[in-house]
Amino acid sequence: MARNKTIFKEDILEAAEQFLIEKSAKELTARALSKYMNISTQPLYAEFQNMNALRTELFDRIYDKLENELFLTQTHEDPIINLSLNYINFACKNPKLFSTIYLEKNGSTNMSINNFSYNLFRRIIKDSPVYSKLTEAQVHMLLTGTWVFSTGFANLIASGNIKSTESEIISFLKATIHDVLKVDIIK
Repeated sequence: MARNKTIFKEDILEAAEQFLIEKSAKELTARALSKYMNISTQPLYAEFQNMNALRTELFDRIYDKLENELFLTQTHEDPIINLSLNYINFACKNPKLFSTIYLEKNGSTNMSINNFSYNLFRRIIKDSPVYSKLTEAQVHMLLTGTWVFSTGFANLIASGNIKSTESEIISFLKATIHDVLKVDIIK
């Protein structure tokens, strides 16, 4: 008689995400994850062809959560400031996961977080009367400028090196956006 399946793909992905939060992506192996879940490696390989397939689905799941649960939370009327504040808050509340996603270049490809961030940025500004008419070069400059600012600020706050109020962060973000949009882009 065949055994009933008790471990499903969703269970493995949830455990792998928690593993990333508690440990690191470098430690995420079939053996380490199965030990973490207190199971054999067999259920992992029953659901995923290999660890690369698991990692791809895991990071796709994390990107989906970031977009739909965290980054699109409405905190400010300006979509770029809104995204930046959510990004900074995520980094401060989840420093290990933030580091895994944004600083260690994990995911299905080294460019996946860059593509995810650019596509999300593009989507949030497409309907904005202020940003929708920008050229691709301006969008790229604006993404780069606000991403650099937000990452730096997030790291400084998360490490305890600075303490800033949300209104101070918003003021800095507005100045960053203003300055980036003033830059004359050389073609």
